[in-house]
Amino acid sequence: MILNNTTIWFIPAIAVALGIFLLSTFLAIPIQVEGVSYVDKIEHCFAYFVLVLSFLIAFKKSDKLSTKWSYWLLSLASLYGLALELAQYIFFSNRFFEWVDAAANVLGVHIGFVVFKLFDRG
Repeated sequence: MILNNTTIWFIPAIAVALGIFLLSTFLAIPIQVEGVSYVDKIEHCFAYFVLVLSFLIAFKKSDKLSTKWSYWLLSLASLYGLALELAQYIFFSNRFFEWVDAAANVLGVHIGFVVFKLFDRG
């Protein structure tokens, strides 16, 4: 694949997806906190907000964004957030599946999608 003005926009999006993967799996530092850490939920939400926004911008800049692709990205990013929570539970003994984290991931995707649609000028 040759990098050009359109494909270069996918580099940040892929970097965000990879960063989320690494931070959710191998680079995760288990922290014991009494009660629920709401800051953690905000971080989850923000990470997936950035993820979907970066992919939507990349597709927009490459002139490949359509309504169909927008909804595919919305679905795939949400599934990615759910799948990583499940992978933590299955493959990492020091990580846990948390429904609230999964919900924060999906919420971040949807907020990113709405923000993009609000500012998208065509």
